[in-house]
Amino acid sequence: MDVVLNITAPIFFLILLGFVGTKYQLLSKDALPALSKFVLYFALPSVMITKISSLDLRAVVDLSYMGVYALGGLTAFFLTLVLVKGVLKESWSNGAVSGIGAMMPNSSFIGFPILLQYLNNAPAQAFAMSLVVENILFLPVGLILIESLYHQESGVGRKVLLNVAKRIASNPIILAVFTGVIMSLLGVSLPNFMGGGLELLASAAAPCALIVIGGSLVGVVIRGSKIRTALVASVKLVIFPLVVFAGLQAFPTMPFELKVSALLFAAMPMFSIYPIIGETYGQRSFCASTLLITTVLSFFSISALLFILN
Repeated sequence: MDVVLNITAPIFFLILLGFVGTKYQLLSKDALPALSKFVLYFALPSVMITKISSLDLRAVVDLSYMGVYALGGLTAFFLTLVLVKGVLKESWSNGAVSGIGAMMPNSSFIGFPILLQYLNNAPAQAFAMSLVVENILFLPVGLILIESLYHQESGVGRKVLLNVAKRIASNPIILAVFTGVIMSLLGVSLPNFMGGGLELLASAAAPCALIVIGGSLVGVVIRGSKIRTALVASVKLVIFPLVVFAGLQAFPTMPFELKVSALLFAAMPMFSIYPIIGETYGQRSFCASTLLITTVLSFFSISALLFILN
C-alpha cells in the first residue's frame, strides 16, 4: 500500500496545493487560464514531440489499444445516457451532458502525470493514442449528440461536426502528436539546443497541470441532482475501466505497459473543461459539482486500481 500511496499521494498533494494556493490568493484565479494555456500550448506538446519523435513509427499506433479504449468510453457514454433518461426520468439532453462526463477522462492533466509516476518508462504512444481517440471519436460523438438532443434541429449535427473539426485541427497537443510522428517517419532529430529546451518544458507539464486542476476547484458548490452526480462518477471511475479491462482480455500479447496505460487513462476523472461544456446547456452547476466530487473520489479509486495492479 505504501508503494501505491507514493504514486498517488504526490499527485493529489499538488492538486490540494493548487486548491489551497488559489483559495488563499497565493495564486490568483485569474492566472489559472494562463497557466492552463502554458500546459496545453508549451509543456504537453513538448512531451509529445520529444517522446514520439524518438520512437519507431510502427510503435506509435496500436489499433487494438485504440479499439479497447474506444469501446470503454462509448459504453460509458451510452450507458449513462440511457440510465439518466430511463431510470432517472430526466431529459435526453441531460443524459447526453452526463454521458460526456462519464466518457471524457482527464488524461492530459491527471492521467499522464500518474502514468509517469507509475511506470519508469511511460509509453508516450499510449498517451498519444488516447488523445486521438478522445478528440477524434469521443468529443465529436458527445457534442453532436448533445447539440442534436438539446436543440432538436436539422443540420445542428453538421454544424457541431465542423466546429469540432476546427477544434481538433487547432489542438496543440494533437498537432504535436502528428509533428512527432512525421519526425519519426523522416528520421529527423531536433538540434541539441531545441531538444534540451523542449525537455525542460516537458518536465513542467505534470506539476503545472495538477496545480491548475486544484485551483479550478476553488469556489465550486455542490448543486444539482445528487443521484445523477453519483451515477456519472460511478460510471466514469468504475464502469469505464472495467469495460477496458474486459476488452484487454482479448489481446493477451499486448505489451503490459500499454494495458496499464489504457486502464489508468480510463480510470481518470472527467476532463477539466466539463463545466464549460455544461454551461452552454444550463448544466454548469451540475458539471462543476460532478467534477469536484469525481476528482476527490478518484484518489481512492485510482489508489485501489494501482494496489490491484501491484
